[in-house]
Amino acid sequence: MRITIKDKNNFILMFNEMFCDNTISQINGITIDSRKIEKNDLFIPIKGENYDGHDFIDDAIKKGALLCFSEKKSNIKNRKVIKVRLIQNLINQFASMWQKKSKAQVIGITGSNGKTTTKELLYSFLSKKYQCSKTKGNFNSLIGLPLTYLNSKTNDDFNILEYGASRPNEIDKLCKIVKPDYGLITNISESHIENYSSFNQLKKTKSALYMNLIDNNIAFINNEINYLADLKLNCKKITFGFDKTSDYKAHEIQKGNNKYIKVNNNLVSIPRSLYHLKENILSAYSIANHFKINHKDINDCLKYYIVPQGRGNKIKLGKLNIIDDSYNANPESVKLAINRFNTIKTSGKKIFILGDMLELGNNSNKNHIEIAKIIEKSKINIVITFGDISKNTTDSIKNKNIKTIHYYSDQLLDLKNQINKIATENDLIYLKGSRSMKLERVYK
Repeated sequence: MRITIKDKNNFILMFNEMFCDNTISQINGITIDSRKIEKNDLFIPIKGENYDGHDFIDDAIKKGALLCFSEKKSNIKNRKVIKVRLIQNLINQFASMWQKKSKAQVIGITGSNGKTTTKELLYSFLSKKYQCSKTKGNFNSLIGLPLTYLNSKTNDDFNILEYGASRPNEIDKLCKIVKPDYGLITNISESHIENYSSFNQLKKTKSALYMNLIDNNIAFINNEINYLADLKLNCKKITFGFDKTSDYKAHEIQKGNNKYIKVNNNLVSIPRSLYHLKENILSAYSIANHFKINHKDINDCLKYYIVPQGRGNKIKLGKLNIIDDSYNANPESVKLAINRFNTIKTSGKKIFILGDMLELGNNSNKNHIEIAKIIEKSKINIVITFGDISKNTTDSIKNKNIKTIHYYSDQLLDLKNQINKIATENDLIYLKGSRSMKLERVYK
């Protein structure tokens, strides 16, 4: 990971306040990967399970690093190395100091599905009127979020940040590093649950985004998620949903081939390629409209909005027609994918390629079997599963009208050859799987 420092002058001032014995007069970026070092970058070494960034400090200096940090005394013989007690504390301190200097209001987004898509939509809406920054990619961890926050400018109006958690209490920790002024939880499902003792612990971890909001802060709440609507909060609430009681009340309308959602009295026109994102669009609309972005500007944004790669974008490759939704997968997002696939019209076969859903803990086999039940009732013609766990899905499909094939994780070439054999130019292929399955390799 590498981030560019955009607001160089203010960062230099902050850095020199923090390290008065190691002042700098220039800065390019910050990196935690010595392979990505550029001249005048700060290098922050991170310890992983199978590596230690401290081993690459000398390499970083040779490549032009301005300064490096180290928890180890053995590295500080070089004048370009600054000794710190804990690297994580250093990263936290950078972000906390930056927030004190920034006038931007922070909009925090978390959830099991749709964080990045909602962030990108909201960024496009708010940018119509305001100066905004956002989380880079999906860098939303205890390391990624505070570092990517330093990519913002102190005169921004809004910073839109993803708050991610793969373990208990991580959202709360992130809120203590970079405090949100506004919060949105897209949804909560059993993704990444293997590191949690229960679903309640997962809900508590995600809900911490709202619990850290106080006084005039605002929680934007999906009224259709009961356990979110029932939370007792110490901040203001604005609700949205496809119901009659929300502050932003929405319902679906179709006129000819065009689809809309009507939010209060405003029609939001959603291109056919984005209609599966209607819940994400409603949540982003509610926040943007609260900040006086009018529905005409929002409609203009939607007209030209491009879905990020791997999150449901359409690809034409030779004779293959592909929907690449391979960025990640959990039971809830796979169900949504199948529902979306059902609604898409095609003159050929519907081929669903499912990679393993990972990090589901003890429920993994059960979850994959449950997906089989949903597929059995779908309009899918062929199911191909890829990975060691998803064999549970193909083995559990009893509908004789659905052809099923399974390939293990080391049979990617066989999978690709199979697609070339069975797919015609009128067929539609849908890719869905956890990130580490890298299903985009099917066509790349």
